[in-house]
Amino acid sequence: MRNPLRIIIAYARLLAFFAHSAVWLSLVAIAAVRHPGTFAYYPAAGVWIRGILYIFGVRLVVEGLENLDPEGRYVILANHRSQLDPPSIGVALFPRVTRWVSKKELRNVPILGRTLVLTGQIFIDRSDPASAVEELRRHRDDAGVLICFFPEGHRSSTRQMLPFKKGGAAFAISSGLAVVPVALSGSEKCLPNRSLVSTPGRIRIAFGKPIDTGGLTQADAGALTERVRGEIEALLAAMEGPDSTSKAA
Repeated sequence: MRNPLRIIIAYARLLAFFAHSAVWLSLVAIAAVRHPGTFAYYPAAGVWIRGILYIFGVRLVVEGLENLDPEGRYVILANHRSQLDPPSIGVALFPRVTRWVSKKELRNVPILGRTLVLTGQIFIDRSDPASAVEELRRHRDDAGVLICFFPEGHRSSTRQMLPFKKGGAAFAISSGLAVVPVALSGSEKCLPNRSLVSTPGRIRIAFGKPIDTGGLTQADAGALTERVRGEIEALLAAMEGPDSTSKAA
């Protein structure tokens, strides 16, 4: 039986999150409107994402940032377990600017959707691969940003990752950018998939070594995708131990 006090506190955190987001997303949007085409909005965005982790009681532990060139451009491919994953990666990389590839439905979320549009986030239609490819192509030359994908497409509710889609690898190859495998662990305990009841705790993020895409063609996108998935699995195993469910299968 759930502890009633724990549930009350969890919903208080949720209310605090909405209040915090309403204020800071509005400030992010204002900065983006006043200074279009720049990253003037990003300091306010940094306050927003840091505040999210603070409200939900997240302690962030980051490993492997030394693998990234501070001036380098990369495509980030990460596993996905919780709605806390994007702000966690954003905080880990701050002040580097992250640009996220998201499903088009997020455009319709009040305040958040409009702010994501104003800050240049990338929306794709999963039901229309051709338009998704064209939208990604428009962002191949985006300067000064790290393009972030969750190649599973959905949050996994278990230790075992879902199959990876090839879009992130294909984008990296067409852009000539190195791919960075990123593993997240613990976010599913702080805010489980399909749940509003949060629990303070630790989220670990491990950044792997960049994978060069030079010389690769689109015919290599599948192999690159599986290589990245394998490296993320290895990072997770280092943090959590082997995935017994996948071995059993």
